[in-house]
Amino acid sequence: MKPTKTETPFKRSTLKIILLFLALAFLGSLVLFWYQQMVDISHPFRFAALDSSKVQEDSTKPIYYFGVISRFPPTLIYQGYQPIMDYLNRVTAYHFELKLSESYKQTVAQLTSGKVVAAFLGSFLFAKEGKAHRLHCLLKPLNAQKKPLLQAVIVTTTSSDIQSVKDLRGKRVALPSSLSFSANWFLCRVLPQNQLAISDLDSVYFFAHHHTVIYELLKGHFDAGVVKDRVAHEFLNRGIRIIKYSAPIPSSPIVVSEKSPQKVVQAIRQALLAIDVQKPEFKKIVKNWDAELASGFVPAHDSDYHQIQTLLISADGHSCW
Repeated sequence: MKPTKTETPFKRSTLKIILLFLALAFLGSLVLFWYQQMVDISHPFRFAALDSSKVQEDSTKPIYYFGVISRFPPTLIYQGYQPIMDYLNRVTAYHFELKLSESYKQTVAQLTSGKVVAAFLGSFLFAKEGKAHRLHCLLKPLNAQKKPLLQAVIVTTTSSDIQSVKDLRGKRVALPSSLSFSANWFLCRVLPQNQLAISDLDSVYFFAHHHTVIYELLKGHFDAGVVKDRVAHEFLNRGIRIIKYSAPIPSSPIVVSEKSPQKVVQAIRQALLAIDVQKPEFKKIVKNWDAELASGFVPAHDSDYHQIQTLLISADGHSCW
C-alpha cells in the first residue's frame, strides 16, 4: 500500500506566507500606480464629471489645453484651477483641460508649440520671454482690492528676531523659481539697495513652488523666504509674518500665442470678463477658485509689463535682464 501524501503544517504555513507576499506585492503595485497617476504632470488633468449627460455633452466639444506655470504643487493647482476649467466648459463651445509643467520655461514651450491654447503665466516670465516667443497678454486677474496688481514679499516666522532686510546678513533665504518676479526682485533690487550681496547671506536656495518656500521656512530649514503676496497672506495666522513688500506690479497674466485659434481666445476672454463677483450667482461660481483668480479679470496689454524691467534695475545699475 502506497503511503498517503499529507500536507504538513510547515508546508501550509509556507503556502500562506507566499500567498500573503503576493497579495501585498499586488496591493503595493496598485498603490504605486495610483500615486504616480496623482503626481504625474506629463498629461492633462481630466475632470471626472458627476453627471453622465455632461460627459456626453463635453465629448462633442473640441478639446483645448490650458497651461499653468509650476508656481504651486500640482495638487494645489488642480484644486484652484480646475474649477475655472469647469466654468469655461459650461459656458463656451469648447472643452478645456489643464496641462501642467515641470518648469516655468516648459509652459512657454507649450505655448509657442501650440500644445496649449492659453496659459496662466508669471508676470516676470512674460516680461522677459514674451516678445521673443511672440506671446501676447489676454487678461490679468484682480486682487482682493479689485486691482490688477500683485506684490512680492519677504517673510519670516513670527518667532524670528529678523525685523528688516539688513538683518538677513548671515541668514538662510529660500526663494521660488529663478524665473519668478519674487526671486529676481529680492536678488536684483532688495539686496543691492540694502548694501548686501548674495555672499553676505549664509545661503540662498531656489524651490520650484512658492508654497514650498513657506513650508521650508516653517520647518526651520531657512530663516527667511520670498514669495508672492497671495501665498504669504494665506499663512499670516499660521506662523508667518511679512517684513517687506515690493512695489506693485501687474498681476500674473493669462497669455496666448500666435498659434492660438482666435475663436477660442475670444471665447475665453468673453467668459472670464463676464465674471462679476458682486453678483451672488458669480460669488458661488468662484468660491473654489484659486484666491489669486477669484476676484475676476480685466483686459491685459503687452505694454502693461514693460515697467517690470525698470523695477528690477538696482541702485548700482545691475539688471536681471
